[in-house]
Amino acid sequence: DLDEDAQMAADALLPWVRQFDGYRGMIVLSNGETGTARFVTFWEDKDALDRSERGRMQVREQMAKTAGVEIDDVQAYTVLLVDGFE
Repeated sequence: DLDEDAQMAADALLPWVRQFDGYRGMIVLSNGETGTARFVTFWEDKDALDRSERGRMQVREQMAKTAGVEIDDVQAYTVLLVDGFE
């Protein structure tokens, strides 16, 4: 089940990603129709994102290898608007 697999991956990922300086949160999205999941992490600023780049890459590769999945894409975005989250 995709949702269960994504939840297990997120639970395993959280202790690692929380150790990075500047980490601010994560959202995990899944789409059962396409069989894909998206992990979106949030960072204090671009510097924090850049500083954590190597470590995040290592964590992603290890998680993908352990779960037997392929990482489709890694991109960085700037948050322009947040509405409805506390």
